[in-house]
Amino acid sequence: MEPGDGELTPNREKPYVAGGGGDGDGRDGEDRLNALPNDILVHILLRVGTGGAARTSVLSRRWRHLWYLLPELDFGPEADAHSIRAALAAHESPSLRRLLVRAADVGPRRIAEWLPVAARRLAGDLFLVNSMKDSELIEQGTFLELPCFGSATSLSLELGFLGLAVPPSGVFARLTNLSICGVHFHGPCELGDAVSSPQFPSLKKLTVLSAHRMNNFNIHSNSLVEIVLHGIGLQQLNVVAPALELLDVNCHFSDGSVQSQPVANISAPKLEILRWSTTNLDQSSVNFGKMSYLKGLFIAYFYVYGEEDRNHDCLRLLQHVQFDAIPRLSILLTYFPTINGDIYLMEDMTVLPDIVFLNLIFSSSGHCIGPSLFHVLRMTTGVRRLKLELHNHYKREFCGSDCVCDLPPNWTSEELVLNSLREVQITNLRGTENEFAVVERLFSWAAVLKQMTINFHNSITVSTARELCEMLLSFSRPEISMKFYINQGSRKVLYVPED
Repeated sequence: MEPGDGELTPNREKPYVAGGGGDGDGRDGEDRLNALPNDILVHILLRVGTGGAARTSVLSRRWRHLWYLLPELDFGPEADAHSIRAALAAHESPSLRRLLVRAADVGPRRIAEWLPVAARRLAGDLFLVNSMKDSELIEQGTFLELPCFGSATSLSLELGFLGLAVPPSGVFARLTNLSICGVHFHGPCELGDAVSSPQFPSLKKLTVLSAHRMNNFNIHSNSLVEIVLHGIGLQQLNVVAPALELLDVNCHFSDGSVQSQPVANISAPKLEILRWSTTNLDQSSVNFGKMSYLKGLFIAYFYVYGEEDRNHDCLRLLQHVQFDAIPRLSILLTYFPTINGDIYLMEDMTVLPDIVFLNLIFSSSGHCIGPSLFHVLRMTTGVRRLKLELHNHYKREFCGSDCVCDLPPNWTSEELVLNSLREVQITNLRGTENEFAVVERLFSWAAVLKQMTINFHNSITVSTARELCEMLLSFSRPEISMKFYINQGSRKVLYVPED
């Protein structure tokens, strides 16, 4: 194989070595570099990467196989499957602690050439990133069989939507972290069955993103502490995890057959953080076990206007925790761009748990958020910290004059007493009329407020910020500490208005 076509064999030009002569000797005749022990030289080679380390084999006989001792190997898209396999086969380090492979438009057969060798050698972390720019290059019906990594501690697979089959047997004894992104799962073994305790006894964190053909996820694990499931179409979700502390689900549920209804059962008695965002899941088919240790709950999406049954999933979860004390509650409140003719759904939210920190994320589409904010706050009058995140993905500052979004009008007239609220943070403030109306009411409701922090939207210039600060300070009181932040490049910096 010729140099430059993926082969790691170094070229024959000897690199210049600082402090050495043409043969690696020092200018005073002493070979100082070669006098160093192997572990020091290997540490130096780690700095130049696998390709650079391989090219040092031309320096002398001692250097010829020194790079085989590297405990970490990384390969870019220019390295073909044969050269990766050869490098892994020749590897002589007692422990391969890290393997990084970045590929481009590579199919399952090419990856299968070296992956089993890696499974036998690896005693640490594998990062495989395959960027598929042309899906037509994937041979229909082909898939990658995941070998058993008996000694690896972490697997991160981004496959560009290649087919993947998980092994029905074999023990991943030391694996603590498994992350799978962009795959089409192939049977007969289901992922949940495979990663349950008998095969993955040490697994702590499981992440699955953008996966197809994963209709059922049923897992029983005594070791899992964190589960993240995003961008997956499911029919069944069954989790039994006595040690689980974080569950993050953002999935769409669909009917797989006429006889089977989408269902979710969660048994995680030590759960501390729950992020739940599902669609098409009927409230009667969701069962959450006791969650006595819950510290944070994130719910998305709660629609402010829409069809009558749109928020059933969210409401069932809120009802499940309504009598609990939860330190932090986050709710994503969503508005459709056009809401005239839709039902106002906030009245369906009748009770919320006892909370300390309330985080409300608004996807407003330019609508007024005052009524929905007022509705939530009057059920959480004991809240101490409030954060409002303002997002307007519809790219309009306000809706039409005939819009009903400012109804019911009680938020502008009724008094609300928030005697525990000490701190308010608002992000992405643009300074619209609707936003200022909300901020002014907050000052009125929070009689003991001590601090308000405003992070302006990245479109706000310094001159505009000066004007907005003047208006905001006119609403404030002397005992309230006001802090303002503007964007400078990618950083948020403190803005101090001139006196």
